[in-house]
Amino acid sequence: MHLRHLHLPGLTPYPRPSLLQNHLVALHLSHLQNPTTTNNNPAPAPTLLTFQTPPTYTTGRRDLSRPSPSQISHLLANGRAEHYPSLRGGQTTFHGPGQLTAYLILNLRSHDLTARSYVQFLEDSVIATCARFGVKGYRTENPGVWTLEGRKLASVGVHLRRYVSSFGVGVNVSTELRWFESIVMCGLVGKRATSFEAEGIGGRSVEEVGEVLAEVMAGGLGGVEGVREVGEEDVMKAMDEEGDGI
Repeated sequence: MHLRHLHLPGLTPYPRPSLLQNHLVALHLSHLQNPTTTNNNPAPAPTLLTFQTPPTYTTGRRDLSRPSPSQISHLLANGRAEHYPSLRGGQTTFHGPGQLTAYLILNLRSHDLTARSYVQFLEDSVIATCARFGVKGYRTENPGVWTLEGRKLASVGVHLRRYVSSFGVGVNVSTELRWFESIVMCGLVGKRATSFEAEGIGGRSVEEVGEVLAEVMAGGLGGVEGVREVGEEDVMKAMDEEGDGI
């Protein structure tokens, strides 16, 4: 089994990767309803979906009922940003140019993961990826990956349904950090975001960080032999073959 890595090039409006993620989750859930694994009905492979968006705020489950119209208007920054609700855990976060957003869709049980160990796996994967570029990241009592000085390098937020994961991590590579000033990260007043660039590691692209993250994740997932790069057409073909099962 390989970890399929689908990277969406350029700036991708958030609804597109969100729809792809939903269909990938549906493939896994459909297989769980008919779990007999044969050559004609193999279990879906884990898929890492990486992308970067135009300036976008997404609201997690802890904030879904909270933003008022005036708060949403503030986030939209006079039309310079977009806002979407989501089912992931956590609160409101930012995605945008210079940030690697990485959504991992897999069946936790296929890789001997629990909900707790899965979140730790995501954080450890980001920490190992950061280290490959000379950036030191740490886990703390708060979710995500942080510097020793308490600045946040990466956010983590997931959703699980019947042990099928969705959402994942957002790693700041060269993100314009002023966008984080409109939110309270993790509900922790006074905490600030940082990025590879702000930590003195410039000239790195979202694409190359995403490739390393995929490699690190494949190396840490039980039963996975390596990474297989796929295109959007490959994912769409898998959806079409599943047909009415989705």
